[in-house]
Amino acid sequence: MTNHSQGPRKVYVETVLGVCNRRSLDAERIAAFFRMNHHEVVSNPASADFLILVTCAVSVDRENNSLRRIHALKKFDGELIVYGCLPAINGQAVASIHTGRTLATSRLNDFDSLFSDEKFKFTEIGDANRYFPSYEGLFGFKFWKILASKIRSLRRASVGYILKKEIPTAIRKTLERNKPQQFTPYPIRVSWGCNQNCSYCGIRTAVGRFHSKPLEVCVDEFKAGLEKGYRDFEIIADDVGAYGVDIGLKFPDLLNALCDLPGRFRVHIWNLSPVWLIKYQEDFLNVLQKGKIEEIHYPIQSGSSRILHAMHRYSDVPKLKESIHALKDHRMKNLLLTTDIIVGYPGETEEDVDETINFLGHSGFDRVHIFLYNDIPSAEAAKFPGKVSQEAALKRIDRMQKELDELHVDYSVIV
Repeated sequence: MTNHSQGPRKVYVETVLGVCNRRSLDAERIAAFFRMNHHEVVSNPASADFLILVTCAVSVDRENNSLRRIHALKKFDGELIVYGCLPAINGQAVASIHTGRTLATSRLNDFDSLFSDEKFKFTEIGDANRYFPSYEGLFGFKFWKILASKIRSLRRASVGYILKKEIPTAIRKTLERNKPQQFTPYPIRVSWGCNQNCSYCGIRTAVGRFHSKPLEVCVDEFKAGLEKGYRDFEIIADDVGAYGVDIGLKFPDLLNALCDLPGRFRVHIWNLSPVWLIKYQEDFLNVLQKGKIEEIHYPIQSGSSRILHAMHRYSDVPKLKESIHALKDHRMKNLLLTTDIIVGYPGETEEDVDETINFLGHSGFDRVHIFLYNDIPSAEAAKFPGKVSQEAALKRIDRMQKELDELHVDYSVIV
């Protein structure tokens, strides 16, 4: 589509299973770009002139999902363009099966060079404030993709485990994505890029340099959501707590500006690294007193200081506990506190798992997302000794689940 005079074309956009909320916003912005230029965004790849696949590479399973979808979409007549984190993290794997055009996450604005003759430029399209729709009914295509992925990853698990845990999880996720519009949260991306250096992650290289969205733009997007009738807002970014470090502000400055807006609404904060909450703890507690922050996703990744140090995460476990207890002591009545845990990290021992379970048992988290560790070839940890077998890691996850069941803590398992 390098010549607009060819007239309207049909474009198919797809996000791979498990793609993060930031890439989902990218997909929606891409779709908006084509709609703005009077092209039709279609749901059938067979009818499309162009197919845009938004990939993920946060884990081996997500990378494999992306590669499988590249294979599947290549059979159609339209031109396939592969976008997202996979081209940056494992471009060699992409090149081995796809000789067409690719675009890494950090180069999203280069859509203007791919489609240079369009009247409205991609850089003129504002950031999206809705997630790209990717689920098709309760038992639609994406439901079966979720379930098939779970079964592949947990092929050593018992049938009972799959029936008890994974099918209900797939149904729940599908239902959540198919809620009526009035119950859908309004996402606001406040920055791009990541300032963290986690040893298990390759995403930093894919998302590019860190830069914050101007404060006034974030506030205007929030106001627009209020005017549209939204009452739930998600504040998201690759490294949300780093907001403002490049423009002379702090993340709590943004939260204060948003929570001071008039009206009744709820704010959900995603991916707040402990280093930022602990650095700005008093400021965060003051914002909480305004009573508008309903949920904080606070990924600690482990309860073992030794493993946290190896991960290049915040590793002062006593201070981690203090920060969580401070939130619980100052929280408004309905604040939800969720976290992420990685099981099976290189060098992890049963004692490290015990420390993590003990941490979770005394922390007061309302929900725990348990991730099975996978080597990312471009990440530092992939070269570490002391690999934990998948079988051993799954047993540790099973033990953690039993402990959380006894503690009546909600959890999910992501592999």
